[in-house]
Amino acid sequence: MIFIALGANLPSQHGTPKQTILKALDDLRGRGVKVLSVSPIYLTAPVPISDQPWYHNAVALVKTHLLPKDLLALMQEIEIDFGRIRTVKNAPRVLDLDVLDYQGKVISEPELELPHPRMHERAFVLYPLRDIAPDWRHPVTREAVTSLIQKLPPEQEIKNSSLPLIMGIVNVTPDSFSDGGQYFNANAAIRHGKQLVADGAQILDIGGESTRPGADPVSINEELMRVIPVLEGLRECGAWISVDTRHAEVMRAAIQSGAHIINDVSALEGDDESLSIVANSRAHVCLMHMQRDPQTMQKDPFYHDVVSEIFDYLGKRVKACVDAGIPKDRIMIDVGIGFGKLTLHNTALFQNMHKFKSLGVRVLMGASRKRFIPDLCGTMIDPQGRLGGSLAAVMSAVEQGCDIVRVHDVKQTKQFLDVYQAISKKTDE
Repeated sequence: MIFIALGANLPSQHGTPKQTILKALDDLRGRGVKVLSVSPIYLTAPVPISDQPWYHNAVALVKTHLLPKDLLALMQEIEIDFGRIRTVKNAPRVLDLDVLDYQGKVISEPELELPHPRMHERAFVLYPLRDIAPDWRHPVTREAVTSLIQKLPPEQEIKNSSLPLIMGIVNVTPDSFSDGGQYFNANAAIRHGKQLVADGAQILDIGGESTRPGADPVSINEELMRVIPVLEGLRECGAWISVDTRHAEVMRAAIQSGAHIINDVSALEGDDESLSIVANSRAHVCLMHMQRDPQTMQKDPFYHDVVSEIFDYLGKRVKACVDAGIPKDRIMIDVGIGFGKLTLHNTALFQNMHKFKSLGVRVLMGASRKRFIPDLCGTMIDPQGRLGGSLAAVMSAVEQGCDIVRVHDVKQTKQFLDVYQAISKKTDE
């Protein structure tokens, strides 16, 4: 097994440190390195130079035919491509890539030491390494990773609590429940998307077919005419681009036009070709649970145990994707709040969202402005007036470890998360 470490604490041309790490993994894949598994991204305090931003760190299990030195050289090329400038030791950097362990080899040369000589001292290596390889042992000392963690100096600060990424919603439809028609014109949608990025969105989710309860389907040609011009207009906006579609032809065209993520309410089951199209690309995918289809999903939805049934379903869909060749670090799941669920079902899912983390993929929560908000409040509230309830759902997502929140109100969500993070950091100190 080959393990590499990834770290960053400065923004790059690819976005935030977290986005930079994800893009570096994509670059490794593009250069022939197979990424088998990736840990959660941890936040770690900088040492010994403390007057700099906290680091984002992760560990990946990879497979490659490159020899250790060649792998290290490749990673150093990627660092340079991402804009890293080497200055003093332990200074801030846009990207840091290291080989930790290469099939248990022991190498001691000026340009490369394996296993990494300081990995046993570093919480930001050992914690994410344990997440993806709990049985790993140090190639020299044979000490287990859990034992090494117990011996770490107590002053090292590390949190597996990086805040979720914000996915901003760009509906290019005349009939979406919350903003239908407002951005139906392509130019208006492009301007809106750019504003969402300026407001703090790291991902934009472009949709050309409304999937609100009772919505009628649209033709493939119509969906393409709505989505592709907007995608092309936002391709260089600085955010990852997601396309919300359940149709294989739209997926294919979107990926060819530069989409990074396919967000499918049917979990790649709505079209026979969907799974193979995503599997044969480098796109990420979000698998959502929906009972029946948008036209019928809210007609008396029923579950014996909503949490376990949706957990089992999404687990099967993740396995189907992995079996088709999509690695887990390119998969995310969405329990589908409001998609074939009553308010009691939605509430149970909110309360148990943390359980879905055990599926080993990223978790997306999409609850913005949805009907459960007025239902829980016991009063009629127009979609545009549901910001408070939407932020409560974001708070639930943070507490349960969700990785992405899909929202309409990006600016307010970013403010909420910034204040939450500042308060939490102050409390920890």
